[in-house]
Amino acid sequence: MQAPDNFSYVVPVDFVEHTQEKPCCFDIACPCHEDDIEIARVALFIEDGLMTPEEATDFVGGKGI
Repeated sequence: MQAPDNFSYVVPVDFVEHTQEKPCCFDIACPCHEDDIEIARVALFIEDGLMTPEEATDFVGGKGI
């Protein structure tokens, strides 16, 4: 379904939340996306079969699964 022409997405840019369950945020400029420890942890999730590579990419990108 395509959004109407007069529809605007609102993405809060001043709200960045980092929690144990969600260590990566949606802000691509945030250094959390280059955290080697978190990326290694997510790599273990892939190795253990807990995530697919696509899910891991979304997770590190701050997108919900």
